[in-house]
Amino acid sequence: MLTGDERYLDLRTFKDKVKKAIWEKQNHKCAICGKEFDFELMEGDHIKPWREGGRTYISNCQMLCRTCNRSKGSK
Repeated sequence: MLTGDERYLDLRTFKDKVKKAIWEKQNHKCAICGKEFDFELMEGDHIKPWREGGRTYISNCQMLCRTCNRSKGSK
């Protein structure tokens, strides 16, 4: 998808409204390590990975701290 058309990037990015709702639902805690974080220190993550057909729906979103999200990579 190297078209240069940035609107396609929205398919993989959760909106802030969705991320905030999931962050609240998870009681401000990372879904992996369980530690509490401010919203700005967390990232929206696909539960079922994008590469495996996971879609950018609220039901497929979890909030992870930056460390957990970046350390899990493409496992």
